[in-house]
Amino acid sequence: MDTSILTFHMSTPATDLEGTLRRARTAQLAWAALPLSERLRPIAKFRARLAAEPKVLAEVVAEEIGKTRFEALGAEVLPLAEACAFLINRAPKLLAPRRESLRGTMPFSGVGYVHHLPWGIVASLVPWNYPLFLCGGPALNALAAGNAIVMKPSPRAKKTVGAFAEWLHAAGIPADLAPVLESSDEMGRQLTASPLIDRIIFTGSSATGRSVLTAAAKNLVPATVELSGFDAVFILDDADVKLAAAAVSFGVRFNAGRTCVCPRRVFVDKKVAGEFVTLVSERLTKRRLPEPMDPQTLREADELAAKLDAAPNTRSLNGRARGDAHKALAVLGGREALAAAQGNFVPALVVMEVTDSAEALSLEHESPYALGASIFTRSAHRADAIATHLRSGMVAVNECITPAGEAALPFGGAKESGYGVRSGIEGLMEMTRPQAVAFARGTFRPHHDAGPEAEEFLLELLKARHSGSFFGRLKGWIGYGVQGAKWKPPTD
Repeated sequence: MDTSILTFHMSTPATDLEGTLRRARTAQLAWAALPLSERLRPIAKFRARLAAEPKVLAEVVAEEIGKTRFEALGAEVLPLAEACAFLINRAPKLLAPRRESLRGTMPFSGVGYVHHLPWGIVASLVPWNYPLFLCGGPALNALAAGNAIVMKPSPRAKKTVGAFAEWLHAAGIPADLAPVLESSDEMGRQLTASPLIDRIIFTGSSATGRSVLTAAAKNLVPATVELSGFDAVFILDDADVKLAAAAVSFGVRFNAGRTCVCPRRVFVDKKVAGEFVTLVSERLTKRRLPEPMDPQTLREADELAAKLDAAPNTRSLNGRARGDAHKALAVLGGREALAAAQGNFVPALVVMEVTDSAEALSLEHESPYALGASIFTRSAHRADAIATHLRSGMVAVNECITPAGEAALPFGGAKESGYGVRSGIEGLMEMTRPQAVAFARGTFRPHHDAGPEAEEFLLELLKARHSGSFFGRLKGWIGYGVQGAKWKPPTD
């Protein structure tokens, strides 16, 4: 790596958790008191620097994680810049108070405002596979909403998270508002169990996610958890098979398979199965991974290969040999192969032939994971019909993976894949808590003195507000007025 372009100075990660959190609280109170326009100003500066010096952070990611600079630029730097733009353009309207007219329980009329307040201190446990994007997007959302963001990086991504934080500080984010903790697992356990945090963002495995949620539950701390995926691909009989083969080959090889929405199981209609299998086999036989698997990923890939070899009616699609760190693992198989591959985090693909989309949906629902999915068809109607039967939080049509980086779209899963989202309008709003403020107009407060004798008021009000016909509502308002004319407050 060309270290001459690294213009940041890495600060020492914090080891004093309680002191760090207390300083973050002080900084957050001052930060939340600023107008939103001032909170967005450093984000705009950060965005401009990303555009001016894109290779700097991309080089850090590439060296530390072991991916190409091209992938770091396309999958981390560019989406992070888009997240900045989304906040600058959309946050002023989204975070503004919302006005509501009140006429239900306050028939004398009132007005309400819904404020979007920050939680306070948001704790982010950052994964290693996309450390810049998966750290940066939620962190920027939290900061825009008025929170402090305390980041605990994976031990495999501490340089990247440290560099990101230094860029934030250089752009004008106070250091105490966005500190980086040391990266040990023990620090993660202490952070999630701390009574000083107000919300958690976690991306990682389902097993670790359960531990995080267990710790958070003790202090009733809410969390956004993006967990494991086992993404399905549906290739219908009218699909552009060449496009589908190219997209699936790209998706399973991207980032050496270390992507939560990597396509891992393909349900292909029997009418086009032969063509798809031929095309995807050719691609995965000829094309190497953009970067080789790291030792841990390679070991897991070989272990999975052994399980798939033992599954009946399973055959390799690309002839990958054990120990080959440069080639994805791809097989044609059935239910046994799907069961063996479930929950993996390596570049592995199981292709299964199905009779129709109904069978494919039935097979898809057998998995407890529901993060993302892809559908290949020339019919938008058919794609939408399948998507509405999926539990997945993100569905890409005629593409794999790339919509997960869209700043305007919410991204998150269900069931074993977690809950909550980290992007889009919904991701920003998760960094806030709603507060309702109701203003009662005038001084007319008949309910202050009313008791059981005013029951007819409520009955007539129900008719006036909620009768199923115009005349029913009119009759209710007349009755309400009559009751009001007749009623006198009780005397003590």
